[in-house]
Formats: sequence, structure tokens, C-alpha cells
Amino acid sequence: MKVLKSGVICLSLLIAQYSIADVEADREAEKLLSTIGMEKVMNLSMSQMIDLQLQQTPALAPYKPVIIKFFNKHMSWESLKPEFLKIYSEAFSAKELHEINEFYATKTGKRTIELMPSLMTQGAQIGASRVQENIEELQAMIKAESERLQKLSKQ
Repeated sequence: MKVLKSGVICLSLLIAQYSIADVEADREAEKLLSTIGMEKVMNLSMSQMIDLQLQQTPALAPYKPVIIKFFNKHMSWESLKPEFLKIYSEAFSAKELHEINEFYATKTGKRTIELMPSLMTQGAQIGASRVQENIEELQAMIKAESERLQKLSKQ
């Protein structure tokens, strides 16, 4: 019976330790997301996503208010924040999150946060440009695959 009680006490202490670590990781994750301005990034991304969708499908323009309402409901920072906290606190330990937060508090870290959106935009532009430069190759590959699939479906 003593062994069973000791086992239960050890298990309880272990669970309590993980619970404290989870709370600490959540706190550090929340600090990180605040530091990097995730709410602002999400709001800007949502706005850009809507604008891009409307550019690609002009027929949706009259429905912009409805689309915005939908995105505000399902893609707002407030609706996504708990899930972002979870993925960060599961991906990194509380100690790692603390170290990341310490880095972002430095001059270099602050500069990284400042430059990251521009660098990501430039990277996306490079990717889009590369696709555009080689679009004919992609079209030819799609055409060849379409023909191959048509032949297979006729067999």
C-alpha cells in the first residue's frame, strides 16, 4: 500500500510540474506573439487576402462587406489566438520561448521583427517572379498530364 501511495504522490508531482511548465510556456508564447505583433500581422494578412481574392474574382466585389464579416468571425486574431498560443507552446518549451523573447528584446531582435514583413514580401515576390518566368513550362506540364490522364480514363 505504501508503494501505491508513493506512486500516486510521484505521479501527482509529475503532473503538477508539467502543468506549471504548460502555464509558463503559454505565458511566454503569449509574450512572444505580442512582441512580434502577431495581431497586427494577422489583421494585415486578412485584409490582403480579401483584397487579393477580390482582384482575382471581381464578381465578388459587391459582397466585400459579407466577406469581411466572415473573415472577422473566423480569421480574426481573437478567434485564432488560442490556437496560435497552443502551437507555439507545444513547439517550444517555456525555456526556449523565454530565450526567443530575450532575443527579440535586443536591438537585433527588434530589427528582425521590423524587417521580417518586408523580407517575407520580397521572398514572395521572388517566388511569384520565378513562377511567372517559367509559366509556359508549367502550362506544358499541366497539358501533358491532362492528356495522359485522358488517355488513362479511356482505357
